[in-house]
Amino acid sequence: MKIDAIFAVVKNKLLSVQFEPNDCDEFTLAFRNWNDTAYLEAFFENNKKDLQSGFYGRTTIEEAIFSTIDEAAVFEEKIRRIAKIGKFKTKSSLQDLVFYPLHKNDQTYKLQETRAYGTENKSWLRIFAVRIGPECFVVSGSAIKLTAAMGEQSHTAIELTKLQITAAYLKENDLLDEDDFGYIDIIN
Repeated sequence: MKIDAIFAVVKNKLLSVQFEPNDCDEFTLAFRNWNDTAYLEAFFENNKKDLQSGFYGRTTIEEAIFSTIDEAAVFEEKIRRIAKIGKFKTKSSLQDLVFYPLHKNDQTYKLQETRAYGTENKSWLRIFAVRIGPECFVVSGSAIKLTAAMGEQSHTAIELTKLQITAAYLKENDLLDEDDFGYIDIIN
């Protein structure tokens, strides 16, 4: 896996890598897939055993598709809104309300691996990002997590690898501060 480019979702706040040979960045790809009924039907059909294992209750493939599409719209809007607002006097920032350390005891600041949970109480939607500043995150991927542990599903294990590749890329290219992304393309 190789990073082809980095795009700004919200300037100096939320960035997203694009891996070769994908035609878009990971943030865009996540929400594109989570709104594509054919993609979701194939995904849930391929992971039917995990879907119906009881971790999220007994959910049909059709219910899972509609639930994912509905939640994805709210989740994307929430992330974009909070990124644009930034931090003020109250907790209203990406680090307070959206992205949480992937590893509970990780107190690092630069290159911290983080995850964002969907908006539902027990959501299976995840966005993964590397933190490079108090309010700056670089999205490395996404997943629909149907099991208790990430390593239990092959597609979630891939997301851990993408997090590591993204962190290494940022370090190797000395992209460790929001200001290092001054002239970057902004996506819609």
